[in-house]
Amino acid sequence: LGEIAQGDAMNFTVTATSDSTVAYSIVSGAPPTGYNFNAGTGAITGTESGSDGANTTYNFTIRATDAEAQTADRAFSITVTVGITEGGQFN
Repeated sequence: LGEIAQGDAMNFTVTATSDSTVAYSIVSGAPPTGYNFNAGTGAITGTESGSDGANTTYNFTIRATDAEAQTADRAFSITVTVGITEGGQFN
């Protein structure tokens, strides 16, 4: 889905189409810590917790289910990028 900097807000939305209402669920893995997942809209929002020590890619699978109980799964990822964490000096 994209990447965010450590500690930043995330705002992603997945979309599936059907001739009826679609509900979403995360069936494996998870987005970065600090996320909120809206099963009615497919929105992933929140603020990344800032706990990663290095660039980290979070892999997860979302399932879309329509009113006729038809399902479709798709894999997604969000990468959290980490800036310089230790002080440095040029001499």
